[in-house]
Amino acid sequence: MIRQHDINWFLQEPTRLMLMKPFTRGGNMLSHGYEASKIQNNSLINTGFANLELTPISQDTYITEYRPDLHHIILNKAIPHIKVYIDGVPLPFTEITQTASFQKLIHSAHVRNLTANPLEFTLCGEKATDGAKGAFSAIKEEWLWRGLEWDKYQSINICKQLGNVGTLFMYDSKANRYSVKTYSYEDGYQIVPNYDEYGVEVARSLVYQVDGMVVIDTYDDKRHYHTVQTANGWETQSELHGFSRCPLLHKRGKVAWEYAQSSIEMWELMANINAIALKRFGTFALVLIGYMDSESFKRDSSSLVINLSSDTTNGRQDAKVLEFPEPQTMDAYLKTLEEKISLFSSTSFITPKDITTSNSGGNGIALAMSNDYSLATQSAMDWQKFVNEMVYLHQEGLDLETNGIYHYADLKIGAKINPWSLETNNTKITNLAMEAPYLSTQTIIEKCPDAAPDEIDRVVSERGALASRNDAAINANAQKAHNIAINRNDTIIDNMTKVVDVQPVSINS
Repeated sequence: MIRQHDINWFLQEPTRLMLMKPFTRGGNMLSHGYEASKIQNNSLINTGFANLELTPISQDTYITEYRPDLHHIILNKAIPHIKVYIDGVPLPFTEITQTASFQKLIHSAHVRNLTANPLEFTLCGEKATDGAKGAFSAIKEEWLWRGLEWDKYQSINICKQLGNVGTLFMYDSKANRYSVKTYSYEDGYQIVPNYDEYGVEVARSLVYQVDGMVVIDTYDDKRHYHTVQTANGWETQSELHGFSRCPLLHKRGKVAWEYAQSSIEMWELMANINAIALKRFGTFALVLIGYMDSESFKRDSSSLVINLSSDTTNGRQDAKVLEFPEPQTMDAYLKTLEEKISLFSSTSFITPKDITTSNSGGNGIALAMSNDYSLATQSAMDWQKFVNEMVYLHQEGLDLETNGIYHYADLKIGAKINPWSLETNNTKITNLAMEAPYLSTQTIIEKCPDAAPDEIDRVVSERGALASRNDAAINANAQKAHNIAINRNDTIIDNMTKVVDVQPVSINS
C-alpha cells in the first residue's frame, strides 16, 4: 500500500526524487576484522554490514563501450598508432586503431535469446468461462496488433545495452487510447525508483531537462506528479493517471558484456601491439648482396627487374628472402582471449570456419551453446515480474478504452519469456507429435509454433468442438515422429530398419 505522506515527503524537496543508486565497476573490500581469525563450530559473531568500496561510473561508459568508434583503446597513447601521410604530411584524425565490436555481438545474442520467441500467455484458473476465454483471446490479439512485442523487445534491448530502462503506459482520455513508450539514458532520461525509509518502493520518476530546466514526472499507484524547476523554485501539478498501479515500469541489470569487458580491452590492446609490430618490421625481407649499379635495376612496365651477375663465387652476388618468425604466440593468445570473452559473456561465437562435416552433429553445436541457454534461462526469470506487469497494464489499458465493459483486468493471466534455442519449428512439431498421446488437444494447439493466438476458437468454429481423440491415429503419428527423431531425417520413415545416410556436422575445438 503506497502511503500518501511518503509522496508528500518527496515532493517537499523534489531533488530527493533524483537520487538513485549509481552504477559501479571495480573497487576494494575493506576488512571487517574477522576474516583472518578462527572460530569454533556453531560460534556466533557480529558479521557487520557491507564493507565494499565501489567505484561509481556513468552510463556514458556503457555507450562508449558499445560503440567501437568510442573505445578507450583509441585514446590510449601508451601504444604507437599507425598514421596516414600524403606527400609527407600526416592527415588529421587518421590514426588507424583496431577496435573490436565484441560488445555488439554479445548484446545482440543476449537480446535474441530473450526476444526471438513471442511472449507465452497462460490463463490461470481452474474453470474459465466462455466469456473469459474470449477475452483472453482478445487480449493476446491486441498485444500483437498494438506492437507490444516490439515494446518488450525495446525494453530488453535498452536494458542490456545501457543498464536500465523505463517503460511507461499512458492513457489519453480525449483520444480514448492507451499507448506505451520506452525511455533510456541515451535519449536524455534518467529512470529513478523512489523508496521510503523502509526501503519500500513508493513511486518511480522520469527525470529530464527542458530548456535547461529539470523536469520530474513521478508516478505512484494513483497519480502523476509533474514537477518543474523554475526561477522561483519547484512547481508541482498532479492528475490521475487511470491505472491501479504505477504505470512506469523500471528494470535495471548488468549490461550484456559486463563480465567480459576487461578481456575485450586486453584483446584490443594486444591486437594493436601486434599490428604495430607487423607494420614496422613486416613479415619478410629481400636481402641483396654484392656489386650493383644502375643497370642492375630496370623497370618493365610496372614490374621491377633485378639483374645481378651470375658470378656467385666467394659471395660476390647473392639474393635471399629472410622470413621473420610467425607471431604464433600472439595469435594463440588472442585466440585464448576470444575464448575467455565467449565464456565470460555466455555467448558462443560460431563462425563458418568452425563448422566441419565430421564428428558430432547439431547436438554438438547445442552443447557448445549451453552457456548461452543457461544465462537466457536465468535472464528470463529476472524479467518475469517486468513482463507480467506489462501484460496487466495492457489489460487495464483495454479496460480504460472500453469503460471496463469487458473486465479484461479481472482475468488472471501469467506471462513468461521462452528463451530462444536452436530447436527449429520442425523439431518442435516432431516433439509435440511424440508427446501427443499424453497431452490434451488444447495443449498441443497452444504449444504449436504455427498456431494463431485464437487457434482454439478457429478450430471450434470450423468443427463445432475441439477434435475428438483418435488414439490409434495419435499413436501412429507419435511413432512416425519417433522414427524421424532417431533417423535424424525430416522424412517420415515407417521402416525402423531403414538406414539413412546423414553427414553430421561438428564444431572445431
